[in-house]
Amino acid sequence: MQKIAVKRMYDISKLKKIFIISLIFITFIGCDDNDDWIPNVRVDITINLTQLADLGILQARYWPGGINGIIIFRLGDKEFNAFERTCPHKPSGNCVVEFDDVELFASCPCCGSEFDLIYGGLRKGPAKRPLKQYNTSVTDFWLHIRN
Repeated sequence: MQKIAVKRMYDISKLKKIFIISLIFITFIGCDDNDDWIPNVRVDITINLTQLADLGILQARYWPGGINGIIIFRLGDKEFNAFERTCPHKPSGNCVVEFDDVELFASCPCCGSEFDLIYGGLRKGPAKRPLKQYNTSVTDFWLHIRN
């Protein structure tokens, strides 16, 4: 009887070890450089549209805020997109995307990734995620940018 109890304890101990080793293995396999996310910071900006009067349709402007600044892109008379300037490829590297008004995209000088300013989508990598986009709304003569 005592041999059976010792054997069961041994089996349970062996199962615990296998479980712990498997958990550690899965944890390390799941971690790679792609888990580098852009941190969330509070963004709550209100801009008088007269400050953007010289910004034409399908043009962009840098604005302070977010982590490394914001790209404000004008889609229409009272329609805007706002994107974080931090490149999503390796955000901890502090690479900042720059926009090209002629081609309507933003590019990262560090990794070469390109992002569409109309939709914020990835045009070419090595980035695997689009630019971080902030919510925009227009009321009366004010542009509101928030997350």
